[in-house]
Amino acid sequence: MKKEDKLKSLFDPKIKNILLSDFLAGKQVCEEVKEFLGVKSEREMLDNLGIDFYYLSCRDISQNECSLPYYIGPDPFMNDSKRKCPFGIQWKRDVKDDKFGVDEAISGPFADADITEKEILDYQWPKAEWFDFSKLPLECDSFSDKIIVGGLWSGIHGDSNRMMGYENFLLNIALNRPLVKVLVDRMTEFYLEVNQQYFEAVKGKMDIFFMGNDFGSQNGLLISEQDWEDIYYENYKTLIDLAHSYGFKVMVHSCGSIEPLLPRFIELGVDIIDPVQITAENMNPGILAGKYGEKLVFHGALDTQHIFPNDTLESVYNHCNNVISSLNSNGNLILAPSNNFMQGTPPENIEKAYRVINDWRANQIID
Repeated sequence: MKKEDKLKSLFDPKIKNILLSDFLAGKQVCEEVKEFLGVKSEREMLDNLGIDFYYLSCRDISQNECSLPYYIGPDPFMNDSKRKCPFGIQWKRDVKDDKFGVDEAISGPFADADITEKEILDYQWPKAEWFDFSKLPLECDSFSDKIIVGGLWSGIHGDSNRMMGYENFLLNIALNRPLVKVLVDRMTEFYLEVNQQYFEAVKGKMDIFFMGNDFGSQNGLLISEQDWEDIYYENYKTLIDLAHSYGFKVMVHSCGSIEPLLPRFIELGVDIIDPVQITAENMNPGILAGKYGEKLVFHGALDTQHIFPNDTLESVYNHCNNVISSLNSNGNLILAPSNNFMQGTPPENIEKAYRVINDWRANQIID
């Protein structure tokens, strides 16, 4: 089946038996999986596992260094152990150019408790012209048989709270909401500008815009529904509308227990929700499928917290089949890890999951 037909099948209620698969893992895990499979390249690994998706190499300008080949702005601070991203956030330098990797933030430029709205607006924010995405179309062409996912991560929550410091950020939501709003709005303005430049480079070649901010813990939302509505709703709308104007589907990421936000995401036109962390409270896959399965495509759901790192091949087999049975009732599941496959996960467990998926697909009947 061509990738265009696969993508269409996710949103066509008449087609209920399609199951797609995706793979997300950092470089070390990828190397272990490639060695286990006896292959050398990312392309060979994706093909061997039957993966339907490919992620463009430039995904994030803050949490890792994958955007550096596309960066033409002022020289960033960087040494063997630390670096500053274009926002001025200082990071421990660890994952390098791993497109699925995340460094640990050390400090941000707005950590001073007395920061003002004017100081935020007068700050030297990065500019869209600091990036050159002209190499991305060639990368799209190299993986044109895959459903191509790209765009910048657009961490309007994550990058904002790292610039201010998470504790200060949460305190200011309660004590100085206008200050937080100025910061998030300014962050959104930047991501609108730089993503538009990115989208111009890949229009007609990329399929899905993937943006991410974590609003959930294991037990509930990190901020209230009303806070989310006040601070993020309109900013999400502008980013989602921009992507839709280029013909891209929109996949939104948030870890944790985020069920209360799903109706908002549906209102905003989100097409795909990731990662469906079924181990979190109120994220039961059967209930989610019943409530939202006709309006959202689910991406993720494989338990990378407990089952994949720790359990047997039989447990992996049973888990995959249970997730498929629960979430694919509308033919709109993209089975994938509920977060990146973690270091220490046995590659045989990972390989087993995709054999289950491929066996399931080989036996399905398409209406």
